[in-house]
Amino acid sequence: MAVEARTKFHPSNPHVRQIDPWRDGRAVANLLEVAFREEAESDEGERLIHALRNYSLLDALLLSNTTGFVWVEDGRVIANASIQRNVTRRDTWVIGNVATQPAYRNRGIGRAVVEACIQYAAAHGARYVALQANVANHAALHLYEKLGFQRVGEVVHFLRTALVGLPLDCPLAPKLRSARWSDRELIWTLAKQHIPEALTFAEPFNARVYRLGLRWTLVNALSGNPDHWLLLMSGAGEKVLGAVRTRAVIDGSYHYLEVFPTSDATQDDVLQLVQGGLSRLAKYVRKPIYATHVASCLPVRQALQAAGFRASRTLVHMRLTIDQ
Repeated sequence: MAVEARTKFHPSNPHVRQIDPWRDGRAVANLLEVAFREEAESDEGERLIHALRNYSLLDALLLSNTTGFVWVEDGRVIANASIQRNVTRRDTWVIGNVATQPAYRNRGIGRAVVEACIQYAAAHGARYVALQANVANHAALHLYEKLGFQRVGEVVHFLRTALVGLPLDCPLAPKLRSARWSDRELIWTLAKQHIPEALTFAEPFNARVYRLGLRWTLVNALSGNPDHWLLLMSGAGEKVLGAVRTRAVIDGSYHYLEVFPTSDATQDDVLQLVQGGLSRLAKYVRKPIYATHVASCLPVRQALQAAGFRASRTLVHMRLTIDQ
């Protein structure tokens, strides 16, 4: 939540001001830890809290496109909301890290900092403002809907413990093979099918991850080949039944897995994709594995759970259209 270049935008509420991470960083980091203690952690969330607590010139550079608003009362930071431009949708701004100290809730404080973010985005030409909220957080969902946000989809987040029960040399199933450049259009099509456009407003969509080719190969090789794609073939080897992407992370807390079955894939096929991805990750340092998928895709959800994943949270994606 670093501050963008200072603007002339000023919130109307005297308790609300634009965040100054040099002054507010530690207080906001403590607030976020309290607010999201019960939710699944992520590498991004942990890095943000660390950056706020140990704010430096490097953090100011890395977070230069993000700002936010805090509610200050009696000299204390009581609430926070961040706002940043969606890097892949230039007409969209994304709100996140909305948190209020428990003792100060139900006073309209959270609404005030969210409204400041919306007004800031509108002042900077936004056409849309998007956010994500936990499906179990009924108060937050009610607030966002009152502000005009509409639900556009849900994404389930899964976690699996480290692969302590899977041999490091666990072989791949015979029908699985590594993806080739010639598979790039198929993988791109599967990615677009499983990541609907409506979900790219609140979660920036990095197309380069799903575009195999020279650039992808070079970037992946330079970073130690953490990304890998496997395809599941039919018995005759003539038809692709799905793809699984794994990302092994060296300096983070989790490895990552994504599953993209075709419409022809059976439940057993989807489970085989998941198991193939786990076999790939078993070759790396053992860490918990993080996976996400659209809530409406029941076969993937069932396969992940059968392979030892648990649903840690479901996030509702919401979008507000700004009147021009």
